[in-house]
Amino acid sequence: MKNQINGYDDMYTVLANERKVGGVIESEYLRLSSGDEFYNVVITKVELIGSALCSIGCVTENGQKLIVNAKDISMIHQPEHKKIFEIRNQTFKHTKMKEKLKYLKRLFELNEGSYNPFFKEEAAMIIEDIGLSNAKQEIDVSVIYPEEKVYTIA
Repeated sequence: MKNQINGYDDMYTVLANERKVGGVIESEYLRLSSGDEFYNVVITKVELIGSALCSIGCVTENGQKLIVNAKDISMIHQPEHKKIFEIRNQTFKHTKMKEKLKYLKRLFELNEGSYNPFFKEEAAMIIEDIGLSNAKQEIDVSVIYPEEKVYTIA
């Protein structure tokens, strides 16, 4: 995925449509006007009042949750929309992975025996977001990704 984010509007759109597009927004670093820098920051919230940017919420590498006034932001370097399994912020990655796996397990439970196209579409999106290998460790994903059968000709 790794799509470049071009501004707060892009961030807001991705976060508002997380269920449809998946992934998170991660920045190489966030620099504040005070000179403080935080690396591998995941943006979790872009707060608007009307059309004016008010603040952003984010999680740092060491798990600090920050709410930063827009006026205090000096630079957000290289913000990208990434799949969960691609992010470098291990603290947030672990938390978000657990959250998505819990949701995926519940989705499979509720739809057991009647795997309709809407279920398959949503489950596939979540699996792509967390990574197929991570999903396979917790859930039987053969309903979504059936393994090809190998036939031998004698």
